[in-house]
Amino acid sequence: MKIIAVQRGLEQIMSNLEKLGYKTLYYDEINSPIDALIYYQEAEADTLVNLNRLLSQQFETHPYQKPFGAILINARDKSTEDIVNIIENRLYEPLF
Repeated sequence: MKIIAVQRGLEQIMSNLEKLGYKTLYYDEINSPIDALIYYQEAEADTLVNLNRLLSQQFETHPYQKPFGAILINARDKSTEDIVNIIENRLYEPLF
């Protein structure tokens, strides 16, 4: 099961992902590794700094887990289907 962190204010996306079977939480509730983090482009700079800190901490607190990394997804102008495709393929666009 993929774990997706979502910025507060994106509750509709969060709800849609939950209906599709993803485990979701708000980014300020991260306490274990996540697969993706969804944010909105116009997040304040300090919010993005905090996101970076939280993502960095997940590797420090889980040293035996291979750091695969979380993909950061800007939700601006993206449908839930677009976001799911990015999560599953770990790509914003097809390479070819």
